[in-house]
Amino acid sequence: MGTPKRERQKANRQIRLQELAKEQRKEKSKKVVMRVVMAVIAVVALVGGVYLFSGNDSDTITASSTSGLPGATTTTVAPRCLAPATTTTNATATTSTVPAKPTVKQPGADVTELKTTVLKEGTGDGAKNCDVISVHYIGVLSKDGTAFDNSYDRSEPFTITLGAGSVIPGWEQGLVGAKKGSQIQLDIPAALAYGDTGQGSIPAGASITFVIDVMDIQQGTPNPAATATTTVSPTVSPTTAPAGTDTTAAATPTT
Repeated sequence: MGTPKRERQKANRQIRLQELAKEQRKEKSKKVVMRVVMAVIAVVALVGGVYLFSGNDSDTITASSTSGLPGATTTTVAPRCLAPATTTTNATATTSTVPAKPTVKQPGADVTELKTTVLKEGTGDGAKNCDVISVHYIGVLSKDGTAFDNSYDRSEPFTITLGAGSVIPGWEQGLVGAKKGSQIQLDIPAALAYGDTGQGSIPAGASITFVIDVMDIQQGTPNPAATATTTVSPTVSPTTAPAGTDTTAAATPTT
């Protein structure tokens, strides 16, 4: 009589152990899934932050040249702008002074063309392509004023090289002519911002509005190498090119 009872108890223990093992495997799977999800969220947040102010990446000029073999090419890359020379600007004072965060008067509807409004006049020469500009900014959706980013809370200015393609076209175009010490508002249509794809909390097809304080401007210089001439022969080598074939082409900026 005792033997069947012990067998049943043993079977029950085995069943319980199997159930515990299943629960442990489920918990382990849940933890793995959560780690993967958190990692994906972190990567998306990082990429979104990096991309927020990145426009078309045309900071460099590319040109192809022959390597001496039919169909073979090599690519050379030159920066569009040279680094600015050292200036007498008090960079420490410029970066440590944070203006009061402005209130943005949004248009109240999506805008269809770029509009630049000078809210406060600045001094000196207006910014031009290849100048290095340090700014503080706040960005909102033009339609309802929802803020999506600002540099004032970070107490650190945002620096760009104008015309290098490192920011959205609305900034590239709207900041031309801006003066040091000025405050400007840019109402930017979706076509000059993030288009039909959107970015982060900016919906697809949304126009955006910025108020920008121009903290500093350093004069930059276009790179002469960006307009250099290189030899191009994508299909034939120079030794086999037919007589009269033009194997040179000027490198042109990417847009």
